[in-house]
Order: sequence, then structure tokens, then C-alpha cells
Amino acid sequence: MKPAKAIREAQVPVQFVDQIREYLAGPVVIQRPSLLVDREASDVLRCPRFSDGDAQPYFAGLKNYLLNYRKWDRNTVDNLAETSNDLLVRLPSPSQGGFKSRGLVVGHIQSGKTANMAALISRAADSGYKLVVVFSGLYKDLRSQTQRRFDQEITGAPDFPEEKPAVEHDPGILKWGRLTRSGLNGDFARDNFPLDILNPSIPKLAVVKKNVKVLERLIDWLKCSNFSVENLPTLIIDDESDLASINTNYGKVDDDGEPIEPSKTNLRIREFLDIFPKCVYVGFTATPFANALIDAREDSDLYPKDFIAVLREPQGYLGPRQLFGLGMLPSDLSPDTAEPIVNVIRHITPEQIVEMDHLGPGRCPELLSEALLSFILSSSARMQRGQGDKHFSMLVHSSHLTAEHNAAAAKLADEIVFLKAQLQRPAKFPDLIKRASAMWEKDFLPTTEALPECKKMAHDFDSVWRYAKDVVDSLELKILNVGSPDELDYASHTPKRYVVVGGNRLSRGLTLEGLSISVFLRDTNTYDTLLQMGRWFGFRPRYHDLTRIYVEETTAELFADLARVEADLRADLMKYAQEPNPPTPVEVLPRIRFHPILSITAPNKMGAAGQVDSISFQGKQSQTVRFPFDQPEQLRENQEILREWLKGLGKPKKSISRDGTHLWKDIPAAKLLELVKSYKFSTGAPDVNSYYLSKYIENQNSHGELTKWDVVIPRGNRENGLYTWAPNLASRKVERTRRTINSIRVLKSDGDVDEWRREFKRQEDSPELGSIFLYVIDPKPIIAGTDRKDIPDTIGLLFNFPQSKKIVPAQYVSQAR
Repeated sequence: MKPAKAIREAQVPVQFVDQIREYLAGPVVIQRPSLLVDREASDVLRCPRFSDGDAQPYFAGLKNYLLNYRKWDRNTVDNLAETSNDLLVRLPSPSQGGFKSRGLVVGHIQSGKTANMAALISRAADSGYKLVVVFSGLYKDLRSQTQRRFDQEITGAPDFPEEKPAVEHDPGILKWGRLTRSGLNGDFARDNFPLDILNPSIPKLAVVKKNVKVLERLIDWLKCSNFSVENLPTLIIDDESDLASINTNYGKVDDDGEPIEPSKTNLRIREFLDIFPKCVYVGFTATPFANALIDAREDSDLYPKDFIAVLREPQGYLGPRQLFGLGMLPSDLSPDTAEPIVNVIRHITPEQIVEMDHLGPGRCPELLSEALLSFILSSSARMQRGQGDKHFSMLVHSSHLTAEHNAAAAKLADEIVFLKAQLQRPAKFPDLIKRASAMWEKDFLPTTEALPECKKMAHDFDSVWRYAKDVVDSLELKILNVGSPDELDYASHTPKRYVVVGGNRLSRGLTLEGLSISVFLRDTNTYDTLLQMGRWFGFRPRYHDLTRIYVEETTAELFADLARVEADLRADLMKYAQEPNPPTPVEVLPRIRFHPILSITAPNKMGAAGQVDSISFQGKQSQTVRFPFDQPEQLRENQEILREWLKGLGKPKKSISRDGTHLWKDIPAAKLLELVKSYKFSTGAPDVNSYYLSKYIENQNSHGELTKWDVVIPRGNRENGLYTWAPNLASRKVERTRRTINSIRVLKSDGDVDEWRREFKRQEDSPELGSIFLYVIDPKPIIAGTDRKDIPDTIGLLFNFPQSKKIVPAQYVSQAR
């Protein structure tokens, strides 16, 4: 009998229908992680796999806690049990002599990574490991959050009453000893634990920041105390192992040509691992790019030479692929295309960006006002769906600057006060209900009704809006940055309604529970940093249709591209893991797809990466948005370079007016390359630079493509001042909004490319023809809000590349050998 018919015939009460339907849906197919392992270490005795009848008291306690208190469904817990068993059998058995092991677990952002760590820790304790040390982030709040979670799920000894209930172990087993505590000041200190922690028989847990001073304290205590490490099997878990743990001094030498010692945090981690005769190090990360580029030949470093485990995407997970789709061109590794499965991305307009960049006196910016109203509607709908006992959160991540956080928070605080007044006297403020009703009817309701699994949860505006006043009255505004004492108290039994404004403290690991609305305006140029900023990835049970992510269109495209990069890397590792005789982690050397705009990771974390000699710009508009504003002499040099270069082109083929637009037609590629190789590109530009541009153009020239170029000087803003390129050759300057200290948001102006095509009848793209646009940026808007007064006129370049007839394979980066 089908589940729906069984439910009808059994006359199940309506409030239990969803639960019964989920129960009858059948078990989730358990997909074990893909594993690459070291064949050379086959003589090492491994931990045995646990069976259901085996004594495993610590893991049994965790399992019961997740089922009975967290209310996880049994399929999810069984999946976790199998995954942790698969990881456990890669750890050396603690009963043998000395061993050193290195591994890496590749998860997904906000996908239950902490649960996988807790399960592995519990299984390791059941197998005889006696010390577990977790390196947890760089900030106090993330360390404290991780400690609280492990105290609830592993040790059963939370420090604060509000953190209960916690796991309850059988009375007959040894209780966990804790070297660290909850709270912002609970990191390792000599006097932070009882003396019985020295008992070698009890399992011990320490959750510490990845901080040089903390690691030094712990190392000194281990070396000087009566704490015996000779027979202390130790598991080190490095959460976010691509952050801070990487040796950023790799390949550097001093004045005498001698290698510089590893960077401080990396060195302290190595020293820490060397203390223990029996030690296994397991890194956990969702962005393993820097880990994959650690020199595999350097035994003392942290390359995962013994195993790499790739966790499968969990059921119900919403990651980059589901939210943004798959960008970039398909490859052999990930040949499919994919559209987002939920329509929750909302593009921030240029006008909203300008308003956010000038937060002065006056009303709340449109973007923040719209997002806050979205949060009220989303939260009210969740209340209507019976989720009022859950935490609700909203994120505003606009900048890394604390002053901008404070300004945005002040605007939101005023808007919340105004909303409370409007909801207190709704008849006097009909516009609010009109705005909210329009947003619900035009945005939220269609999104929900378009999803088959959510359609039954669609409700009319009045049913939802009746909860709005309760939501607004309970809102708490928090600022999370290095200068703020604010904390998020999700351990409280009182459901929280947080509006969180912040920067880097929100970029790694920290979970915003019940996050439904996100405003994201940050600028970054590396894979790992951008992906880790996506706090909205994860699970949104029964409210994924109520989430909204406000981002710039270009940023959304980058997230889609990184979904492809992730898919390629995981597919590469999984492909090898499924071979009959798979290579080891050292042999395979994971490949990472190259992106024409983003860097893989920070330059000092590129490790042993080989150099990519060519990349594809085909079908792209590539523009300079990073400039050395702190080096005015370089900007002035570019002016002279452009003036001299234009002199060599002669008179324009066409000038629409005296102050622009000016066009030169069919300039030889060799002449264009002169400019590309002489122009002073910013060192912070990962793709639009002399090396990659010239390599790509020369490569296409060898195939008869990009042999001719049109040169365009757009007119610019009509009300702005003139810029003189040469006698009788001038154009108007353009104003651009500063994004960071040395970057702008966008260079090109709408309509300029269309005008070029129209005037020169370039309606059909030809692989032989490229075009370059020269913009003069007025320095006044760039100087505004800074202490700089000497920024000169800045010339930016926009390259318009056609599609290529030549099949350009995807380019990958791996370790050089």
C-alpha cells in the first residue's frame, strides 16, 4: 500500500501527517565517503570497524542524544554512524607501537561537519584513544561554540545550565576529562582543569583556538607537567584546516639562500604533533584548496599522505550548486549543467550599492529596509508553520571595516524602532502593510508555490502577517567584529530573533542558527574565502523556500563558478577512489580548476602549486577593478603609457563628438600586446594582468584568432570634467564607487559596448576580433571617506573577448613535480 493511502485509511491526525510520511518514505541510501589511502602504510594496524553488537559506549551515548534530544531522524543518525565508521578504520589502532598519521576529510560548507567530528571523536574514544585535541578557528566565539557543542554531544558536562540537556553516558564508563571550558575565556590555561585530568585511563578533550600563544601554553604544559604522553594515543582534529594551519613561508629563503622556517602557527602545530609517540592528525575542511597544494614530499608538513576522505553531499543540503547553479563551461569531470533548484537569489542593484556606500544621515537604505522586511515575513511564515520554538537569524555582511558595520547597524536599529511603532498602530501606517503584502504576494508566495514539496505550506498574507508584531518585538541587533563584545546565545532555551551585522568573524565556521535572510556585499578574490563567507549554505528544513540571499549579480555568478570548481575537485577525487587499484593521496595530487577572475587561495598558501601557463577568457568581459591607489606614481605612469600608445594609433577612425566617443578600427594584435605588456596592472588582480592576458592573446593568435582589435574611448559622464589624451582628443571622466581600499565595484558603463557595436556594425561576434575600452576614473569619489588627497586620474581597461572556435580545455592547478 502506498504511504498516502495508508495515512488516509489509518485516519492519522493532521498534525502528525508530515512525521508519518517522512517515516514511511524509506531509508536514505547510505553513501560512504570516497577514500584515497596510502598503500605503503598497509602494515599499520588499523582500528577495527564497529558492528551493532560491539561495546561502543561513547558513540552509543552520542547516538541516543541525537535521536532523543536533537530529534534527528534515524536515517540521518545511521548515515552518520556509517560515515564515522569508515573514517575510524583509517586511524591507526592505539594498541600498537608508535605511529604518525595524516588525513583530510573534505566536507561541505555548513553541512554537519561538526557532527562528523563528534562521531569520529566518540568512536576514537571507544577504540582506545585517550586524548583528543580540536583546533577550532581563530576567534573566541567559534571556539566557545565548538566547545559547547562537544560538551553537549561528547563529554556530557556543559558549563552552563542553559546548555542542557546533554549526552548521558552509562554510569559504569569513565567520564571525559576536559582541558578547556565553554565561554569566551575557556581556552586552555594551566589552572583550567582538575588534577584528575592526569589520570591516563580517562579520555580527555581540549578545544583550543589556532593561536600561537595558546599552542605554546599547551606545548609547554605537556613538556613540563606530570602528564605522561608515552602511552597516550592522541587524535588531533584541525577544524578549518586550510585556515592558519598552512605554512605560508613555503619556498621562501633568507638573504643567504637558506629556507625560512615555517610560519608560526604551522610550526607550532608540527611541534605539537611531534610531542606524541602515537598521534594521528585529521584535517576537516569544506575548502581543501590550500591543503591539496601542501608539498606532499615534505614529511614534516601537514599534507594528508595517509588518507583523503570526500564526504558525499547530505540529503536536504543546500550548497552553491543548489542555490546558484553550475557556472563556467562543463568539463570532463563535471560535464553536466545545472540551474538553481530554489529561486532565492535577489540581485542587489547598482543604486542600492551606491546608497550603502554612503551611509549618512537620513532614512534606512533601501537594501537594508527591504531585507529586514523580508526577514519579518520569513520569520512570521515560520511561526505560522509551527517553528516558533526555533531560532531565527538574519545576516548583513557588507564589509570588513568596523566603521561600516556600526553605520549599517545604526540604520537597522532605527528601522527596527520605526517598525515597532508602525506595528503598534497599524491603522496610522498603512504603507507598511501595503509593502509587506506586495512582497508576500509577488515574491514569497510564488517561490513557495513553485516548489512541489513546499506548495502545501503556502498561506495567504493575513495568516502570516498576524505574527509580525511578535517577531519585531523580539528582534535583537548584534554586531560581530573584532571590536564588539556582542555574542550570539543560541544555547538559550528562549528562541532568538537575531539581526547580525559583521565581517570576518562571520566568515569561518560560526553558525547562524535558523539563518533565513542574508545581505552580502563583501569583495574577495580567492576561492576559499568567498565560499567560506557563504553562511547561508546548509540545511533549512521546511523553510528553504523562505530564505533570501541578497548579492550582486557578479558575485552570484562567481558562486556558480565555484560550484563548478568544487564539483570538478570532488569528481576528480571520487573518480580515483572508485578505481580497482586507486592511487594514494601522494600519487594523485588533487587537481583544482583554474578560474579567470578568482585566485585559488592566498598567494602565500599556494604551496607547491605548479604554474598555469594559459587560461581562457573566451566570451568574457574582463575589466580592471583593482588599482594601486596607494601608489599614485604608478597611476601617473599609466597615463603616460596610454598617451604614448594612442599616439602610435594615429587619428581615430571615428569620433562621435569632440569629447567622445572615439573609435579606432582593426588595430593589429601586436600593437594591442604592446599596451598589455607595458600597462602597470595592480598586483592584486588575479586574472586581468599582463601575464595572463598576453599569454591568452598570443595563444589565440597562433590559431588565427584575436588578430584584430577595435579600440574605444567612451564619452564618459557628460557632467564630469574633460580628460585630454592628446591634442584634439578628449573624453569625459567617469565616477566609480570604491569597494575596498584599492578597488572599485565595476569599471564599464552600460551601453558603451552596444554603442561600439552599433557605430562600427559589429553586431556579429568574430573570433578574429577583440575590443578594448579605455576609461578615465575621476579620483574624487575614490578619495571620499579616506585620508588620501593625491590620487590622480586613473585609467582602467575593459577587454571584450569573443567566443573562440578553438576548443579550450579546462585548466587545472596541481602540485608541480
